[in-house]
Amino acid sequence: MQPPEASLAPPSGPGKHSSYEFVDRAPVLAALAGARCVLDLGCGRGDWSLALARAGTPVLAVDRWRQGLRWLRQQAGGLPLRVCEADLGAPLPLPDGAAGGVLLSLVLHHLVASGKAQDLLAQIARLLAPGGVLAIIEFLPVPPPPGPPLAVRLTPPQVLGLASEAGLTGALPRSIAAHVALYLLRKPA
Repeated sequence: MQPPEASLAPPSGPGKHSSYEFVDRAPVLAALAGARCVLDLGCGRGDWSLALARAGTPVLAVDRWRQGLRWLRQQAGGLPLRVCEADLGAPLPLPDGAAGGVLLSLVLHHLVASGKAQDLLAQIARLLAPGGVLAIIEFLPVPPPPGPPLAVRLTPPQVLGLASEAGLTGALPRSIAAHVALYLLRKPA
């Protein structure tokens, strides 16, 4: 039987909804399945982290939202899931090549707006093992709702250009919802 806290509803708030709720999950989970460790950066309340860990993939979930991380810790009992409170604008204290996969779900446009995208993508390239996968989920630049204003949404060439500057390679994204794309990028082996 789960402890009573584990049955609490997931926290929510402005900007705290998860893409997990409204996209085709299968291609995201398949791209990261089997990685020796997945970093879920900007994990929010951890829906993706929980799904990956329940499938047996070790996950390090990183965010600065304490309420979401507290809920995630309550849900993670017995799963291969660790939680870390950290700001993605600061260096992550992990060794080079520590991750086989990284997930950025609805995070990159925030990092671009704050001028932190290039630093984080360079850090992700350092943390990925050779051949590792970076999965980026982002809203496409089509009229809302849902999602952020059009002015902050990224075009596929913008996302691929940022990734290329960090030494990551990939192709055009695939649609995983009517207005959301999945980019699969790799660190060269």
